[in-house]
Amino acid sequence: MKKWYIMLSLCCFSLALHAQQAGDQETGATPADSVVINLDVDFATLQLPPLSVLYANATSNPTVKMLEKEKQLQKKLLAKEKRGWLSFFTARAAYSHGVTDNYGTVTDIMTPIFYQYSGIEQDYWNVGGNVNIPLETLFDLGGKVKRQRILVEKAEYAKEQAYDQLKQQIAHLYVSILSNIETLKRSAEHLALYKGATAVTEQEYRNRRATISELAELKREEFEANRNYENLRATINEQLLVLEIISHTPILTIQNEPTTITEK
Repeated sequence: MKKWYIMLSLCCFSLALHAQQAGDQETGATPADSVVINLDVDFATLQLPPLSVLYANATSNPTVKMLEKEKQLQKKLLAKEKRGWLSFFTARAAYSHGVTDNYGTVTDIMTPIFYQYSGIEQDYWNVGGNVNIPLETLFDLGGKVKRQRILVEKAEYAKEQAYDQLKQQIAHLYVSILSNIETLKRSAEHLALYKGATAVTEQEYRNRRATISELAELKREEFEANRNYENLRATINEQLLVLEIISHTPILTIQNEPTTITEK
């Protein structure tokens, strides 16, 4: 009975392994396809760019650039509205050149047949114009210009608003990152103290001068301190990446060279 149980277990394991390999082939997931990004930053030496640099580089943000293009478009339309009076006038011109040929024969009872040819070369010019002034359009010329000027100002305000929001986000991240880095330093000191206390308590436990419960409590507190430290590091890394994106300023890519990305 035991022999049959072992054989059945091996068959199930073989089937499960085959199904997993087939699934990997269908999804194309292989270890070589994984992307490895090293974010082990030394925050003790990390230097953030000045806020003025971050603000200046933020003008390259796609949102700001898109609104700048919108403002330029509205300015072009404003220039067009200022020339709106030209639509009242239309002009036309035409020119043609050609030769008219006439061929004929003349004869009667007393006259032999003879041929006659006449040709005329001529040029034709036609130049003219037209004036059509709709009264509604005439009296609305100034209104159209004013409305378009308002749209230009509106586009400018929209760009400034988006830029101010970006600067607020940059300032918030900047201050938060600096504060978290200082907290991380205190957290590292706290973690080092717990590691030292745990090492001493382990030695005391071996010498029977400490109980297992005391050692377990220190181990738990060391684990919590280490988890808080790593969570804070991850938060700072995330904030730095977001700051890079919205400000278009490399930070981690300079402080953490080389960034390793492997693909196959």
